[in-house]
Order: sequence, then C-alpha cells, then structure tokens
Amino acid sequence: MADFGAQALIMASLHEIFPRDNYVGEEDAGTLRKDEALAATVFELVRETSYDFAKHESVNADEYRAVISLPGVMSQADMLDLLDLAGRGTPRSTGRYWVMDPVDGTATFLKGQQYAISLALIDNGKEELSVVCYPNLSLDDGVVSETGVDTTGCGVMLSTIRGEGTDYRKLSTEYYLGPARKLDRFSAPVSLADLRLVDCLASKSSRLDIAEGLARQLGALPFPGIDLWSSHVRYGALMLGEGQEGKHIMIRVPVGARSDPSRAYIWDHAGSQLLYTEMGGKVTDLEGREINFGAGRTLAANWGLVAAPESVHGEILSLVREMIAKDSSQ
Repeated sequence: MADFGAQALIMASLHEIFPRDNYVGEEDAGTLRKDEALAATVFELVRETSYDFAKHESVNADEYRAVISLPGVMSQADMLDLLDLAGRGTPRSTGRYWVMDPVDGTATFLKGQQYAISLALIDNGKEELSVVCYPNLSLDDGVVSETGVDTTGCGVMLSTIRGEGTDYRKLSTEYYLGPARKLDRFSAPVSLADLRLVDCLASKSSRLDIAEGLARQLGALPFPGIDLWSSHVRYGALMLGEGQEGKHIMIRVPVGARSDPSRAYIWDHAGSQLLYTEMGGKVTDLEGREINFGAGRTLAANWGLVAAPESVHGEILSLVREMIAKDSSQ
C-alpha cells in the first residue's frame, strides 16, 4: 500500500506540473486492477494524505512560503492511470523523463528501519536533478545504520541540480522544508587503508565473495563496514555521517555471466548517483564506463558498479578488475 500510494502522490504532483514529460516508476496498477478492495484502500490513504498535507499547509502558509499545494487524485480510476503511466514507462536515450522509486527498501520499511524515496529527472540518458528522502534516518551516532531511526522528525532529504552541489535538509512532521545547507565535497586524497565498504549481506544478486576479498586486500575489515538493505540508503551511507569524510566505497559485481541480462533496475540508482558525484564521488561500471540511464528499465548498457571518491576510484576499479580476472581464470 505504501509503494502504490507514494507513487500515486508523486505522479499526481509531477503530471500536473509537467503533463508532457515521460515517467518511469517501479509500480504499475496491475495488482490493484485485480483487487478492488486493495485499490479502494490505497485510494483512501492517498486522499487522507492529500487532506493532511492541505491542513498543515494552511497552518504554515504565512511562515513557510515554500509550501505549495499537493495536488489530489480526483478518482480511483485516475490513481490507477497515473500508476500505469509511470509503471509502464520505458526510458529512452533521448528526451526527458522522471524516474521514481516510491519506497526503496520495502522489507526494512516494514520493520521500521531504513528506506528511501527517490526521484530523478533524466535528460538524454543523464541525471540532471535529484531528490532523495530517508524518512527514518537519524545521524545522531554519525553513521547510517538500519537501527539509527529518527523518532522525532521525518529523517533527512538530499537534493541537487547538476553542477550546484548537494543540499541537505532535516525533514519535519509539519510538511514544510526547512533551510538547506550545502554538503562539503570530499577532501582528497584518502588512503586506501582508511576505506570502508558499504554493502548488503542479504544480497543474492551480487558477488559478496569478491567484495569481501577487496575489503580484505584493503584491510577494510570487518566486511561490510556498513550493512544496509536499501540501495538508495547505501548510497546515502556514502554521503552522510561518516560518509562525508569520503572514506566509504561501494562495489557491485553481478552474479552470473557478463552476458546475462541486467538485474539492476534504473530506479534503484537514478538520483543517488548524481547526489554522490556532486560531492566529489565517481560512479562507473566495472568496465570504467559512465552509467547510462537511457537503455531501458534496467541498466542494460552497463555491467556492475564501482562508487568511490574521485581520488581513489581508478585504483579501486583496477583492484576489482584484477580480482574478477583471477576469479574467471579459476
């Protein structure tokens, strides 16, 4: 219900302002069209949230001019159509489209742990604008962790426009945006011995043995240094808390053969990569190529991933490629 409802609210806002743009989202309305009771429940939640936003807006209108109206979804049929407009959308190599993940990390969301809501504007296959929210995230202990949950607010939000740096905001339960502060770019250089790997031990699609071998070679043990389920929250750990020191890295070596279809979905990465590169990070695939967000609903034009500060990215990529070559020869 949260996945469907969040995507419907995002789409209601976007489509009203940019009716001629294209959209790509994780969810379509297929399940709801087969389950009238579930569809009605989701629609009621969407209506309640729109009403709640409007109520807070009227209270804060004088003090917080940045608050604008959240468009409502007029009918259940409209909600289903908006879901399909994104859920059946396919990225292209040209033109502009919005990519969204309404709840990234549903499994940990259900546990009351970390999850993210992401939105990116893609133009000709590249990220141009990004907003990612981490509604449960508290950085009181200086590290992003599943159990570091914000109990008084709505976590934090990162946003950027290409070339303008990464903005950080704490989010309030009062539905307004507080002032932003610019996150510093990573200081360079960092020592390989100081690096810490961010990964997910529950992953079934990534070669954790190669990632752990890299950690062992770097002396970055225990592995992973930070263990998180949500893909976007893992990117968050590269940028927030201890991550602001530029000492966290992330690699992904896909399970299976190089020729296998990609299992990396565009909405799990779009937006977060722009935020990270605006801080001085660099993201490529395992062949050193830029990530192409215009090849379809998966990252079909790329294989794997290395995310590291620019100052050490080349060295990390070389080490990972050496480990892959050795693994292939065996």
